[in-house]
Amino acid sequence: MSSVKISRKDQLEKLAAKILLKTGKKITQQELLALCVQYSDENLDEFILQVTKENRKWDAEEIKQLEMEFIEDFGEGTETLSSDVDKILYGDEKK
Repeated sequence: MSSVKISRKDQLEKLAAKILLKTGKKITQQELLALCVQYSDENLDEFILQVTKENRKWDAEEIKQLEMEFIEDFGEGTETLSSDVDKILYGDEKK
């Protein structure tokens, strides 16, 4: 058996405690890590998404594409809608 250093051991202990509270079953850290590895293996695609989410770098083209997908076009005459709303809420600064 080999040993593994864990930088967030307190989280592992808290997770084991939560499992104990919810199930009434005490689980060792070794069993918990084995189950985490097994779960990650069985749900690999979801796990990879979680791993890459933190490291994802978006380039300008991808951001523009997402903006086009998710920003709604309210039609002609609404190009200045944001600044018009700001003027109503905060007043015209050019006074």
